[in-house]
Amino acid sequence: MLVHICCSVDSHYFLQELKKIYPNEKLIGFFYNPNIHPKEEYDLRLFDVKRSCEILDIDLVIGDYDLESWLDRIKGFENAEEKGDRCTICFDERLLKSAIFAMQLNEKYLTTTLLTSPMKNQNDLFNQGKNIAKEYGLEFICLDTRSDDGTQRQSKLAKDSNLYRQNYCGCFYALEKQRIRSNKIALEMFSDIGKQVLKGNAQWTLNTFKELHKCEKNNIPHILQKDNTNIYRLLNGYVFKQDSTSKDIIPSYIFTHSKSSRNLKSGNILWKEIDFDDKKIMLGFCDNALFIDINSINLVFGKNYKNTLDMLYNPPLYDDELAFRVKILGFESIKPFIVLDSTSFDNLKINIDSIFQNIDIFKVIKF
Repeated sequence: MLVHICCSVDSHYFLQELKKIYPNEKLIGFFYNPNIHPKEEYDLRLFDVKRSCEILDIDLVIGDYDLESWLDRIKGFENAEEKGDRCTICFDERLLKSAIFAMQLNEKYLTTTLLTSPMKNQNDLFNQGKNIAKEYGLEFICLDTRSDDGTQRQSKLAKDSNLYRQNYCGCFYALEKQRIRSNKIALEMFSDIGKQVLKGNAQWTLNTFKELHKCEKNNIPHILQKDNTNIYRLLNGYVFKQDSTSKDIIPSYIFTHSKSSRNLKSGNILWKEIDFDDKKIMLGFCDNALFIDINSINLVFGKNYKNTLDMLYNPPLYDDELAFRVKILGFESIKPFIVLDSTSFDNLKINIDSIFQNIDIFKVIKF
């Protein structure tokens, strides 16, 4: 039997129920989900599906991530509501590819873990699945794992098994609508220009689950915690001379947790040499912001940045950046902290567009 798998939260319980009903049937998992966006989120869900299948001893085949083809298929239905026409097309696309693959493997049965998702209409999925499977000479297995408190058992199993519990279906359109309803911005769609792994993004979470998997493999005592955290994202920011237009931008690097500011004037910047961890670094003081030059940054982080542009495209680790900021300005400060190419600048104007937003993040605690 070929089982289309959408995510570990749905598949872990579904596959175990299938095994009970078909104990003599060899189950083959097929991960085909080009709808998942961004790619980092796709990689995260795939990683946890691999982990789940490894635990359950299920063979897994990975389909192509053909996002462009999927976007073409749902064109015109971008604004359809959840469980509407876009979702119908999305289900058909994934099950169609699954049916073709099942036929190539000479399988007789086909099903999908989408059946267990409370975000989908089960009867519609049954009918779609039967029709598509019939076209390819397959029998579609209509397994209901939601009834009789099945959804509650699934949720408990996902938590007890430390599975990655995503908070949106998968595609950008569903994500955007869910965040708008929650009065939030879809931070999942933001990425750093220098590929810095930002706290709370999909790559950050993937690294967390890789650490979890390592603990499981090496029998390291641990727990997986989900915490609500106020995270930061810099949307854009730049610095220019007070007596010039905003087009005359001075190269700079803006530290994490620097608050939003519009036409913030630095006035005279007082540059002073201070001792920091047995190093002499230069800081520029003014009431509205704090500055540091690139040479001092190289001393602090052990780097060899040529200038702030080099730092922008090759940033330090996020934890290191935040730790340095906290040491200099304190844990609660959101004062703009800005790196400049030299200490020769004065009388600057600052524009920063940034946000703080509460999200749930996973972390592994070792004992």
